[in-house]
Amino acid sequence: MERVKALTCWPAGGEIKVRSVGDAREELGLGEGRTNQNFIVDVGDTRSFVRIGSDLPYFGVSREREQAASRAAHAAGVAPAVKHTELPDAMVVEFVAGRALTEADMHAAARDGPSNALLRDIAGAIRQLHGVTMPEALETFQAEVGHVGWGGPHLAKWLAYAEEQGYSRLPILDGLRDFIAKLESVAGPVGPPKFCHFDLLADNLVLKDNGGILLVDFEYTAPGQPLMDLAVLAMGCSLDSTEEQHLLSAYLGVEATEADIRKFKAIRVLAALRETFWGVTAELSQSSALSLEEAKSYADMNFEKFQGLREEFESSSAPPDLS
Repeated sequence: MERVKALTCWPAGGEIKVRSVGDAREELGLGEGRTNQNFIVDVGDTRSFVRIGSDLPYFGVSREREQAASRAAHAAGVAPAVKHTELPDAMVVEFVAGRALTEADMHAAARDGPSNALLRDIAGAIRQLHGVTMPEALETFQAEVGHVGWGGPHLAKWLAYAEEQGYSRLPILDGLRDFIAKLESVAGPVGPPKFCHFDLLADNLVLKDNGGILLVDFEYTAPGQPLMDLAVLAMGCSLDSTEEQHLLSAYLGVEATEADIRKFKAIRVLAALRETFWGVTAELSQSSALSLEEAKSYADMNFEKFQGLREEFESSSAPPDLS
């Protein structure tokens, strides 16, 4: 907390009240960071949200890119204002009166159908995000990593790291690259890269008290394929097939076709792989905010999702039994 109080943006002489998000999470309906420390700061009648976290080389996280992405998203109207930054580790953003979206919210909205007001707002905010102008820091990152396919730059990095380390606690690496190639073949050719969040779990969407939705936590933002963001959200919330179809239809603005759904199911498996390898990277590097046991548990939870989604995908693509 001393680092937070020492930031140069606070007015001189004012009392600075700092609380960790962990202490205020239930009261304020906030999500919880896994790679940084988050704080609520009150100075007089002004409240701010502070993120403290250094670059994370194993995860491919650059705070300079995160700050540039956060500013670009705010300029497009889909994120809170960035009030102050201090490299290498601090960012102060506007505190948004509202609460984090929950998985229960997502299930209820998606179950109701594409015309549900909340689902329309969620889909609209994500579409708006994908229209954000790419800041120079992200364009430079794209040039550095080159072509990475549907899974995005971080999945490629985390998979390579697991292979280099000879990871074997979970039986995931054998034949995986061939399976990824199959998934990407079904997903189809990639389009021009767009501004993508890549970490759209439910609690990174904020339902504002006065209506509307903002997105937060841009540390994994990179040029990518828009449907990957939608797949991360669907996978993270464990949407069923009907809910998933409704979400996809709301995003597309028309009823999703069978071909759209088939493609999306392949991308959703990639989303589960991405989250699994986030956990594997946390486990191997021990450089996230999670303990070793928490990292293993996160990897296990998402590996179980991956196995289920893989089985569903492969059974749906198997030729019919004509015997």
